[in-house]
Amino acid sequence: SRRLGMSLGIDLIPKKVCSLNCVYCEVGKTTKLTLDRMEYVKYDQVIAELKQFMSNKPKIDYITFSGSGEPTLNSQIGEVLNFVKKNYPDIKTAVLTNGTLFFNPKLRVELLQADVILPSLDAASQAVFEKIDRPNLNLKIETYIQGLIDLRKEYKGKICLEIFLLKNYNDSKEELDLLKKAILKINPDSIQLNTLDRPGTVAGIIPLSKNELREIIDY
Repeated sequence: SRRLGMSLGIDLIPKKVCSLNCVYCEVGKTTKLTLDRMEYVKYDQVIAELKQFMSNKPKIDYITFSGSGEPTLNSQIGEVLNFVKKNYPDIKTAVLTNGTLFFNPKLRVELLQADVILPSLDAASQAVFEKIDRPNLNLKIETYIQGLIDLRKEYKGKICLEIFLLKNYNDSKEELDLLKKAILKINPDSIQLNTLDRPGTVAGIIPLSKNELREIIDY
């Protein structure tokens, strides 16, 4: 992983179950657009595979919850995380998430043990949120942002906020103003600005240049 060194990914979601259907997603189009938390991949299956893999004593820096969809949709993510922390205490844990479900207090509690949480936030207005992330209809940007604010209040680990920027989607001054206000309220430890590197799900989307990203960083 460019961010986490040698990382073992745990994928708790079938392709592609997600709360968003982002225009830039490298995994592909969402097939099940949902906010319903379920045991999509069985706990026992995951633990059995993990034990088998770890029996070879691999040299890894992180065990990372990520994969083919939104990992926090799996209702057992907290139990899997507990198992990892108990059985492999020397390995750090990370959760790569779109961040949409942190309005759920139970989920926030489940992830308190993680060393790093890397949530996304690509927009701070409903219109731009719907344009770039194409969320489940029941998901509102205010609820999404408030969930991240509440996570910061409760979670003592590191939060690295990821923002994906696309030309003519979320790079207007108005949207950047709103994002800046949201970021200040969320108060992450760091921010990573991303732009298009691999094909997304929509044709014709345009990445930002390094200079444009630099200008946004300075702003």
